[in-house]
Amino acid sequence: MGGLVIKALLQEGGFAISSKVSSKDNIEIMFHDSDVIIDFSCPLATEAMLRYALANHSHIPIVVGTTGLSNMHHELMEEQSKYAPIFCSPNMSPLVAIFNAVVFFLAKAMNEDFDVEILDSHHGLKKDAPSGTALMLGRTIARARNREFDEVANFIRYGIIEQRKRGEIGFSVQRSGNVVGLHEVSFVGRHEDVKIRHNAHSKEIFAKGAVKAAKWLVKQVCGLYSMDDLIGDTVSQLTRPRG
Repeated sequence: MGGLVIKALLQEGGFAISSKVSSKDNIEIMFHDSDVIIDFSCPLATEAMLRYALANHSHIPIVVGTTGLSNMHHELMEEQSKYAPIFCSPNMSPLVAIFNAVVFFLAKAMNEDFDVEILDSHHGLKKDAPSGTALMLGRTIARARNREFDEVANFIRYGIIEQRKRGEIGFSVQRSGNVVGLHEVSFVGRHEDVKIRHNAHSKEIFAKGAVKAAKWLVKQVCGLYSMDDLIGDTVSQLTRPRG
């Protein structure tokens, strides 16, 4: 992803790359002469970056695209957002944010007579499961139905299982080949069903989304932002009356 982000920055124009830092390098380097930081690393490196920023009260905006983050990471981002704008999304594709909004509408419109299943398919090298995007979709559905996510999420089905509970959100995970990322949400009733899916054909969409987020983030005040904020701002600009 690092290489793709650099490619996207050069294609976009108007950017100068101040440093390229891997998870094995000195985290401090990226805070020198930078106007914004784009992070696609690993949870351990993201934690180190956030702790350094927090310890130094850094005012540099940070875009976090790392997946597999824990509540601890989000708490660190919440703290650091008091000093600088922080953007975090489990999926950097703007279209996925629209996809998530549609899923919320469907979950809101359909009652729990419709069972929900989420399919998460990625390449064999992906280390976290379910993906951050799949978890985001699940939480969106739970929120739309006024449910606690942890109470309705089902990640394990093996052997003799209990009858499906009302409101349950099932997760299926596939890790194989070179699948960039496919997510499908199914609402299945007794007599009909609705399925909606997003299929990423290239990782370049995530790099370009991160660059778009970086350009937007440098104009924001301190706070914690997501792709929903970016999409909402873009939509409002498109629909705002002119003149």
